[in-house]
Amino acid sequence: MARPASNPTPAEPPPQTVAGVVLCLNEAVNLPRCLASMGWCDELLVLDSGSSDGSQRCAASLGARVLEHRQPGRFLISDQRNWALEHAGLQSTWVLFVDADEEVGPACRAAIQRCIAAPNAAEGYELTPRYWFLGRWLKRTQGYPNWHPRLLRRGLLRFEGGVWESFSAGGRVERIPEPYEHYAFSKGIDDWLERHRRYADWEAERITSYLANGDRHNLGTRRWLRLRQLTARLWPLRPALRFGQKYALQGGFLEGWQGLLFALLMAGYDLITAVKVIERRRQRQGLPL
Repeated sequence: MARPASNPTPAEPPPQTVAGVVLCLNEAVNLPRCLASMGWCDELLVLDSGSSDGSQRCAASLGARVLEHRQPGRFLISDQRNWALEHAGLQSTWVLFVDADEEVGPACRAAIQRCIAAPNAAEGYELTPRYWFLGRWLKRTQGYPNWHPRLLRRGLLRFEGGVWESFSAGGRVERIPEPYEHYAFSKGIDDWLERHRRYADWEAERITSYLANGDRHNLGTRRWLRLRQLTARLWPLRPALRFGQKYALQGGFLEGWQGLLFALLMAGYDLITAVKVIERRRQRQGLPL
């Protein structure tokens, strides 16, 4: 007598592996905390841009694979992330990008693992940081949640946008609301000012180019393009607008002296940007500086 056919056992979904990638330049002071929070990843890569403070030795001693890639010309975050995707030999299904001054806590880790294990997982995910400044989380001053492209299926998405990067078009992108921690001031005022001097230089270059020829591609990603066009035209007002945005509109005045200082610092960043726009426009006209 024939046995009744049994229902086939549904196939187990393949394991979802994760490669953690950390971009690095002179981050020896931050790497231990960052890499400790990434120990759950199946691969751990530190992509260094030419550190001179022992960052590469530190990363290797903490169990990370270390590669060095120095970009020709100006450093662009989107290009460095794409280089890791294309040339670092990553094997995992997913790639999670974390900066050296950031930390993925247990709640954020659990949220990531839940999302990538879901049968309807997206191709990419934006994450949001809690921004720490001199011992205080600037929830209002930094406009929390403030979304950043960080987690993607390998081979399906890329980055674009230069300094303020975003995912390229072509895949479904969702958001993971559980925050990671961002200690952007962890190396002190000199490091913060130097980074924002570089950002101001890049920002002034693209504003000047846009004002000169109207090419919107110089303003970066498609996201927030109209707002970027408007702020490019209003470049002389950017310092005042930035302070008003951070301190008044977003509620920085409710976050004590840290909120005031940070709003002033960001207004100073836009002041440097405005001065650099003036400098470039005078150079284009052959006028003395």
